[in-house]
Amino acid sequence: MVKRESYPTKFPGCSISVATERMKDGKWSVVSTIEHHLGEGVQYTPLPVTHLRFDSEQEAHAFGMAQATEYLDRAEPAA
Repeated sequence: MVKRESYPTKFPGCSISVATERMKDGKWSVVSTIEHHLGEGVQYTPLPVTHLRFDSEQEAHAFGMAQATEYLDRAEPAA
């Protein structure tokens, strides 16, 4: 089962979407996406998928949030 959550950021119009999934071997994977709302549209920027697997959903989620936050801090999206 995939669990997807979205979080606001300090950048206007930007949010972070984190999806975690439990794999067949019991480990957890994560994928992060930046959502940049531009007027009526949304630009989705998927971040590189890691092949790391985590022992818990919380660890996977924390990695995804850290990856997306670091990306946004480097990119500083325009409003």
